[in-house]
Amino acid sequence: MPDAAAADFIHSLFKPAHILVAISGGSDSIGLLVALAEQLKSFPSSNIALSAATIDHDLRSGSADEARDVAALCASLGVPHVVRRWEGEKPKSGIMAAAREARYGLLADIAAELSANVVVTAHTLDDQRETLAMRAARLNEGEGTAGTGIADAILFDRRLWIVRPFLACRRADIRAFLTQRGISWLDDPSNEDVRYERVRTRKRLAQDAAPSLAQDSGAARAALSTDAAAWLERYATVHAGVLCVISRDALAADEVVLSYALSYLAAVFGGGPYGPGRERMRRILDFIGEGEPGRRTAGGVVFDLRRDGLYLMRESRGIQPLVLASGADGIWDGRFWIANHGPASVRIEAAGVKGTAEFPEGLPKGAVQRARAVLPQMVADDGENAASAVIVPYLAPFDRFLTRFDLTFADRLSTCFGREPYVRPPL
Repeated sequence: MPDAAAADFIHSLFKPAHILVAISGGSDSIGLLVALAEQLKSFPSSNIALSAATIDHDLRSGSADEARDVAALCASLGVPHVVRRWEGEKPKSGIMAAAREARYGLLADIAAELSANVVVTAHTLDDQRETLAMRAARLNEGEGTAGTGIADAILFDRRLWIVRPFLACRRADIRAFLTQRGISWLDDPSNEDVRYERVRTRKRLAQDAAPSLAQDSGAARAALSTDAAAWLERYATVHAGVLCVISRDALAADEVVLSYALSYLAAVFGGGPYGPGRERMRRILDFIGEGEPGRRTAGGVVFDLRRDGLYLMRESRGIQPLVLASGADGIWDGRFWIANHGPASVRIEAAGVKGTAEFPEGLPKGAVQRARAVLPQMVADDGENAASAVIVPYLAPFDRFLTRFDLTFADRLSTCFGREPYVRPPL
């Protein structure tokens, strides 16, 4: 029930803590705020502060009025409230994904301003069930890879944990909780728009005469992350952020562990948030299982199998240049974060034959040559090589959104690239 879920969350937090509730005005987020506020009143010396924030996506008329209604509710509860608007032109396609990115970015900025150390969102058991159904449907259609549902906690942008205390709560129970207290909520009309996959899935699941409980495999995923991290530590080495060397013995590991590790390695070296799809990954595993030296490409990554092991590197095709003004920063090819501290703008492109990074002796010359070719090279406007810049490996599947159940593997991979561990969860 909502009050029990709120109490469990509060007790699990490291203290002191400052919770920022993402509240839209819908029943789920209002229920989360009210439940947390009630629980904190029961524990006045808990050393926990509570604030709320509404992100006005400016996607429909009336959104500003709704934000004001939420502000009034927060005032009645004695909870400080901030409204932030998503400014600028909205994309023509992928609006939901873009809104999610904008929302989390704005919430992280607000959290920094308020010194809040954890954001909470009101994802429910109903949301979990829908997510698992959507991912199962994609998997059945041969798209995507096997995964889990909504994580109970994710790390955003390497700086802020976002936690979902209501993942075990049903929406009907949350609404009953609010109705008992005489508190109303807003209904977002987009929740009835069948153009969205989630809405279509929700309507289909509502017709299920005997709905099953959402069975998430987060615990199993966390165990797999731990096993894959041990595999990575024992068998894999990363050179110059562009070449991964995996010993031959590693390829005899359990296929589930091997698939998990290689998929994420492919995502990192290919600069993408996701690894190859299920069918492509199956072909890579079959190729490795045959044991014959050769090369295959998947997800923009070359899998170079040799007698002594497997070598992974970015393929040289499709690498687009990036121009950074003086003082600007950005992600190049999904693989490196680069900040330009020089006085002139710079162009970052693949080094090609000009790559000069040093690699240990004894590595295959062909693999080293291909790895050097995909290193970043910077040239200033005046044609001189730009030296005043910071270049840091970027781990695309983890550095923006990292689920708690992938944390152990991500930490180990971060170490392989010479980066610091990720921020610890606040609970």
